[in-house]
Formats: sequence, structure tokens, C-alpha cells
Amino acid sequence: LFGCGISALKTGGSDAVAQVYIEKREQFDYRRNSVFWAWGLLYLGGVQYYLYVRLFARRLFPGAAAFAAKPVREKLADKA
Repeated sequence: LFGCGISALKTGGSDAVAQVYIEKREQFDYRRNSVFWAWGLLYLGGVQYYLYVRLFARRLFPGAAAFAAKPVREKLADKA
């Protein structure tokens, strides 16, 4: 849930910066900005969390967390 909020803030904030400083719009487009907020919240925060944390870590690569926790010397010696 925290990641969803951060993604929404980052995406909406990036669009705001683009509108104000790069495009130099006279009128701020709130509708466009709300689409970016929703995209960041729902897709970047929610869908990608499920994809990378739930699906990849638990289903496709279940040993990745144990490997990541090993010291570098053990990682280099790991032949699996």
C-alpha cells in the first residue's frame, strides 16, 4: 500500500513538473494529472507489486531471497 502511494505521488508529480516547467502551460491540466495519479497508483503500484513481489519472488524464483541474503563470497561459490 505504501508503494502504491509513492508510485502515485511520483507519477503525478512528474506530470506536474512536465506541465509547469517543460511545457510551460498557462493552464494546468488537472484531468491529465489525475490520469497520471491513477496510473501510478493502480498499475505501477498495484499490478507491478503483484508481478514482481508475489509472482516472481514466490512462484518463479522461490530461492532468490535466500540467494540475495548470502554474503558475496558464498554467492560467487554458488554453482546452482
